[in-house]
Amino acid sequence: MPSASPAPEYLHDDVFLTTSTARALYHNVAKELPIIDFHTHLPQDAILEDQRFENLSELWLEFDHYKWRLMRACGVSERYITGDASPWEKFEAFASILPLAIGNPVHHWAHLELRRVFGITTVLNKGSAKAVWDETNAQLASDPKLSVQGLLKHFKVELVCTTDDPTDDLLTHRTIAEKNLAIQVYPTFRPDALTTRKEGFDFSNWIKQLELNSKQKISNYSELLRALESRHDSFHEHGCRLSDHGLNAMPLKSESARPLEEIFQDRLSNKPVCDTDWQTFAFDILLHNAKWNQQKGWTMQLHLGPQRGVNTRMAKQCGADSGFDTMGSTPQTEALISALNAFSEAEVLGKTIVYNLNSVESEPICCALQNFQSDQKAGLIQYGPAWWHLDHARGIRAQIDILSSLGAIGTTVGMLTDSRSFTSYVRHEYYRRLLCQYLGDAAERGEIPNDPESLHELITNICYTNPRDYFGWAESSSLI
Repeated sequence: MPSASPAPEYLHDDVFLTTSTARALYHNVAKELPIIDFHTHLPQDAILEDQRFENLSELWLEFDHYKWRLMRACGVSERYITGDASPWEKFEAFASILPLAIGNPVHHWAHLELRRVFGITTVLNKGSAKAVWDETNAQLASDPKLSVQGLLKHFKVELVCTTDDPTDDLLTHRTIAEKNLAIQVYPTFRPDALTTRKEGFDFSNWIKQLELNSKQKISNYSELLRALESRHDSFHEHGCRLSDHGLNAMPLKSESARPLEEIFQDRLSNKPVCDTDWQTFAFDILLHNAKWNQQKGWTMQLHLGPQRGVNTRMAKQCGADSGFDTMGSTPQTEALISALNAFSEAEVLGKTIVYNLNSVESEPICCALQNFQSDQKAGLIQYGPAWWHLDHARGIRAQIDILSSLGAIGTTVGMLTDSRSFTSYVRHEYYRRLLCQYLGDAAERGEIPNDPESLHELITNICYTNPRDYFGWAESSSLI
């Protein structure tokens, strides 16, 4: 009997690429394209200072709630996750549980990062942890290319958008711009303090910070809007071309609500606000933000559907963004349609990306968005990339399939990292492989035209040209 062929290596060069067309699309087209990362939570200070990392735990585990959630799922004590264990102990704990999580995107990403950043092909587990730890730490200490700016260059990142509160003074962004780095770094305007409920949030103190950086007194609602628009203007001068809004659901305008001025005064006094008043207030803020975006050619990002801090005890212990947020079950489509329709009627509906967190409503949302497309721009209203709890292989394939079925795949702005880690750019590789698999397999089945030139152009547009051109940075002449 002929001997069996050897099993393929984990995450080999053709992983996910199941046809010759898919392999050609990835290796000849997608693989080397630069990255436009238009939504991240990267710390701009680390970019400015070109931070270096002392060890792999600092690089991987310090802020990554994806890894923290996985470790908790495998029974790891919180001491080894967000507690006082040493960096080595935390890394060993993470490595030890990876064999329990095969197929999870964290398993894929960690091993892709080991390969792409450190040239390590070893499968990480408790037995290999010490060797991987020693090798990666030696490289971090000795290789000048493994600084923050070096990593961005390594992954061919051309542009990064951070996520910034309107009260941010933007001094770090100004300094980065003055240094003329090879990478462009721009802020994103995120006024969630005005539109998202946060338990224990001191709204009056936030207003004081807004007064400080807008240099405007805020004692009534009209003055709030003027100060907020002033910060919007300042963000624009610093290269910002996107606003971002994290919402458990789109707020609804209520005609019977109290006047906005009364609601604002209650909030300024940190008084409780009923849900109807809260939604009315949030909706008006979003409507004004949409107007300012439309006037300046910005894109509005709507991140819909998270339910945050669901494990109250642990969320209080570990803080925000520590891995206790989940897919909410609040219905999204009807409220989203209502808001988009109101924006359209007010003639302020411009470039918009909607990120959906609950797959139950993926198709209804994607379908709904097509009703608001216009000749302002191809793909004006974007059904956004698979996000957060959906950015695994199955979720990415589903997002591509749904957009292909209900919209126009060639207009999408592709993928982003949505990350706090400077090695997470393997997520773009992950997406590009799955995109090439989807299109390559369909072409070989005769389901789409198997025209290499057209497919090459399509892949290039999705992975690079569309995000480069959609947001409007190249059209600006006013960047600092």
